[in-house]
This record gives sequence, structure tokens and C-alpha cells, in this order.
Amino acid sequence: MTSAGPPDLTHARADVLARIAGSGMSQDPHLEAAAPLRPLPPELEAKLTAGPAADVDLRRRVVRPSAALAALDAIAVVVAIATGHAVLAIVAGVLFVPLAALAVLGARYGGHRLSMADRARVAAASKWQSRQDWSGPLALGRERGLVLAAVDAARRITATPGWRSGSLDEQRVRLDLAVELDQIDDQAHRIAAARVAGTGDPAAMEVAWEAALDRVAALTAYAGELDGSARRQRATMGDPVRDGDLLTGATLDGFALEHLVTLTAFLGAMRQGEP
Repeated sequence: MTSAGPPDLTHARADVLARIAGSGMSQDPHLEAAAPLRPLPPELEAKLTAGPAADVDLRRRVVRPSAALAALDAIAVVVAIATGHAVLAIVAGVLFVPLAALAVLGARYGGHRLSMADRARVAAASKWQSRQDWSGPLALGRERGLVLAAVDAARRITATPGWRSGSLDEQRVRLDLAVELDQIDDQAHRIAAARVAGTGDPAAMEVAWEAALDRVAALTAYAGELDGSARRQRATMGDPVRDGDLLTGATLDGFALEHLVTLTAFLGAMRQGEP
């Protein structure tokens, strides 16, 4: 596992069970996340990561100078017309067009601007939909509520600045949220189907349920480390060692990162244990 040892999922398990009890069973297990759930191609990741800096550099080097020169050229046109210098007005007018076009096009399409194909890939990577049939008797069981709890955890993870900050690059490669949701969805559905059909051994089904619950609890704990709710909970409990900001903006401190590494390793082990 890691130097931190197995994660303590006591509070996360309680959180998941509470969410199952309060989940709206009419809700469709799907997610439209704030950021991609699954890894993107390297070139698209580079665009998303370097985008803001590239955009600022483009505005500084191209857009602002072109806009300033276009404004001065427009003034020159007006002055030339007012003073009767027709040739100067024509030359200034001719220069105005490319300068203004360069400023407008640079502001609109330059820098980290994504193509329509790029945007479609990002949108597709940010969506997840259950592949299982949760209708009939399966719709009202705790297993479907477990999937909804997993979806909620994934939503929280992708909504945090840390998920896309670059501080979690290695962890994000190892933790594919879409794969996690697919496998939790399949695992929960198989448990539910066996329960409804009455074909499964009760002891084996309970072991499978506990494993699935632990997996969603680990995902929920991961979300808690990223969005700061775990820090607030520890502070409420008066833990003097663990009390402290886990996130400063999008920067993780060593303690939070250690927990995230542990949780990622735990989820990876759970995934390898899947049949």
C-alpha cells in the first residue's frame, strides 16, 4: 500500500450510508462533471494546462499592440480627412483593416482557444452514464443508492481546483473516475441482481457489499481531502496533528497528498480484485 497504511474509512463509510438512505431513487445514475473524468490525449491536456498563460502572452504580445495601433490609425484617418489629406486618409484606412482584424482574431481564436473537436472531446470525457438496467425491483435497493453516492463523490472531486491544478498529475493518471464509476456500477448491479433473484449466498453477498461500500467510501474520502471537508471534520474533532489547511488555492500540502496517494492505492487494489 503506502507508508500511510490502509486508509481509515470509518467516517467516509458513515457518510456513504447516510447518502444511500437519503438518495432520491428516481434520480438517474449519470454525471455531467465540471472537468474530465478520464484522461485526455497529451496534446489536449497540454492545451488545457498551458491555456491561461498562453492567452495572457498572446494578449500582451499581439492583441493589445494591434488594438492600440488600430485605434491610433483610426484617429489618423479622421485627422487626415478633416485636414484634407486624402492620400494619408486612404493609407491610414488601408492599415486600419489588418490591424483591427489581427486584434479581433487574436482575442477570439488565439492562445489556448480550443477547436470544436477539442471541446467535444472534453465534453465527452466529462460525462458518465450507467450502463446497467436499474429498473423494476433493482431501482429501490441500497445498491443503486451506492452508485448514486459514487456519482456524488466523483462530482465533488471534479469540482475542486486541485483536480485540474497539475498537483495531482500522477494521481489523476492512476485514478480514472470513469472507470471507477463503471466498475462500481457493475459491481453494485451484480449484487442487486443476485439479491432480488435470491440466487446468491447471503454471506458471500454481504462480503461483496462490504467491499463495494469500502470502494465508494474511499472515493468519498478522496473527495473530502480535495474539497477540504475532511480537514474541517478533523478540526471539529480536535485532532491537533491533522488540523491544518490541506489546500491553499489548488496546492496540496504533504499530509493531504499522502492521504490521496493512500486512497488511490487502495482504489487501485480494489480494481485489481475485480473479477
